[in-house]
Amino acid sequence: MRIAVRWMTILALVIWVWSCPRGAVPARADQADGPPDLAVRSAVLMDMKTGQVLYAKNPDEPHYPASITKILTAIVALERGRLNDRITTSRLATLQDGNRIYLVEGEEHSLEELLYGMMLNSGNDAAVAIAEHYGGSVADFAAMMNAKAKEIGALHTHFTNPNGLHDPNHVTTAYDMCLIGRYAMQNPIFRQIVATKTYPWHGKEWESELVNINRMLWTYPGATGIKTGYTDQAQQTMVVSATRGNESLIATLMDIPGQEAMREEATKLLDWGFQHFATQRLASAGETAETVQLPGHQTANALLSRSVWYTFAQGTSPQVTRNIELIKPKLPLQKGAILGQAVFSVDGRTIATVPLVSDRAVNPPPWSWWWLLGAVPGILLMIPLWRLRSRQRKPLARPYRHL
Repeated sequence: MRIAVRWMTILALVIWVWSCPRGAVPARADQADGPPDLAVRSAVLMDMKTGQVLYAKNPDEPHYPASITKILTAIVALERGRLNDRITTSRLATLQDGNRIYLVEGEEHSLEELLYGMMLNSGNDAAVAIAEHYGGSVADFAAMMNAKAKEIGALHTHFTNPNGLHDPNHVTTAYDMCLIGRYAMQNPIFRQIVATKTYPWHGKEWESELVNINRMLWTYPGATGIKTGYTDQAQQTMVVSATRGNESLIATLMDIPGQEAMREEATKLLDWGFQHFATQRLASAGETAETVQLPGHQTANALLSRSVWYTFAQGTSPQVTRNIELIKPKLPLQKGAILGQAVFSVDGRTIATVPLVSDRAVNPPPWSWWWLLGAVPGILLMIPLWRLRSRQRKPLARPYRHL
């Protein structure tokens, strides 16, 4: 049985967003400066906290990712290994083309060192060494990457290798790479690596200071990562993130004509996002949504199990509603037990459904146990009386006479 308690709070918010997960989201129609016209084939701008798409251009069009592939390689390795794992370089790793950290066969490094070599210097040899260590082979590690992509929600991604060197079957989309990048940036070790500008490298044949290829770390205020890429077939590709104040954005740009254009278009897109959108917290985890009445005049508070955030476009006043739906609980009640859910909507569109949990454990009221204890002896005493009355009510037998 459900008890629906509906209440509405109209928040005086000054921003609003269309949150269709795959479409371009412009600013308010009467604003003079709408979405930027980007000189790229595909692009997506996403809020880091909420995952809402703020801008999209051909978001689901397949593209070759080049070295932004290594974002997924890194997060799969981080989730399966330890930073101090020792990884031995194979001959296959040393034969990789493109950017390298010049590993030699048999050379051994920690996972941490190879991750820096892969993400800062875009070492293709480091990527293969990592893949073979955790997957057993490049093909098996690619299968692990594809499984992880599907888990994240990147349904149009299919990778055949860990470094992004060209393969006609190695494809993704701007939307998928935003999902993958946002997921990876939730890992604090990953965030630290991709935000690092330089890192000392000590190899058997190459001693150097690695310099992060992502020059947005130097040129864009608040840039926090994450990876660039290039092949002849892919052209320039980029996943970039930045933070200003409490706002964090992540963007993917695909098939960009040149490095200078890559930085210019990424800057244009991020600037537009920070100027036109802001994320606000609509409710906090642990906040009391409703007080639930329980048997024996007892109560429990139904708490929000997580916070609710939403990204709004500036210049509008949206209507935010919260609908509380409770279930009738049974005692005993455990702390953290589900008591219902809170459904949040913006201008009539559901944006979040949050489970409500009990703030305490509640036992059946004491009187119910005393009643039960008292009732049992009473019932036992009544049984002989019922039997006696049953005998007294039996009809007397009539005598039988022969005629």
